[in-house]
Amino acid sequence: MYFDIVKLLVFPAWYFKGLHGRTHFTRGELHVDTLIAFIPAIGWGFMPILAQMTKASPREQLTGTVIGAVLFALCLYSYSPVNFQITPFIVSFVSGVFWSVGQLLQFQAFQKVSVSTAIPIICGLQLMGTTLFAALILGEWTTGYQFGIGLAALIFILSGILLTSYQGKSSGLSKPLPLQILVMLVCSGIALTLYVIINQIFHVSGLSVILPQSLGMLCSALLMNCKGGQKLHLVQVLRNLSTGLSWSVANLALFISNGLIGVAASFPISQASIAISCVGSILIFREKKSPGEWLRLLAGITVIMVGVGLISLVKL
Repeated sequence: MYFDIVKLLVFPAWYFKGLHGRTHFTRGELHVDTLIAFIPAIGWGFMPILAQMTKASPREQLTGTVIGAVLFALCLYSYSPVNFQITPFIVSFVSGVFWSVGQLLQFQAFQKVSVSTAIPIICGLQLMGTTLFAALILGEWTTGYQFGIGLAALIFILSGILLTSYQGKSSGLSKPLPLQILVMLVCSGIALTLYVIINQIFHVSGLSVILPQSLGMLCSALLMNCKGGQKLHLVQVLRNLSTGLSWSVANLALFISNGLIGVAASFPISQASIAISCVGSILIFREKKSPGEWLRLLAGITVIMVGVGLISLVKL
């Protein structure tokens, strides 16, 4: 079992093979498949924490993250080369651009509010956006059962967002989030939603997404740095390579997990990253929370996860 996990982290290409542009996964033992399904939650959960631990500026965090993602994508491509086509390449590239915009706004939000406050709002909005898009645009909801479960899921997610966005006195903010911060979080959520759905619109999937997507992330990050006019410190950028590695491993592991245990099971497991980011950031950065704030935060996370679970039922 442990050798299988090491192979996944070091040589992810061992877990799949390309055939005529399609990816086929090798189904392993159930306990190994389940462990792989938890890797996205761990990677995405610790990614914002790793970024904050570097104490770098948002642009340094973004630059280091995307460089790490590109290096990971190049290593993956060297082990499992794919044939690129122009339309999927462009779509994946644009997807990476949306990711960079959303991630920069997320890193900027972390400078103004805690990770435990920002992550549930951004992830919740992303969940709502991708779910509504799948239902209304792609037409994935066709029955009364799906509409009923789906609407209930959205209500739970929205309720969880409202609970976690409530700020008490110990956070240093007034009870409602300031409008400027709220707009930043909403824009981040929209950009990260577009990063997901643009590939769905053009039905682009598979390993051919990863490298052009990372190149789009890199090009847009460099462009935003040029326009920002802020000097980047190389040491701070290099410290954030681990952030990019964390995101990339999680991204690939979710792709593999979808093939091993299915989207309906792997998707809700991956969203446990919300709980890891929130609780982990509070404990690691020693954020002060009153008992009431802890209660609202944990209740909000729980309600969001219930909504995620309901979304997985729609996919069945």
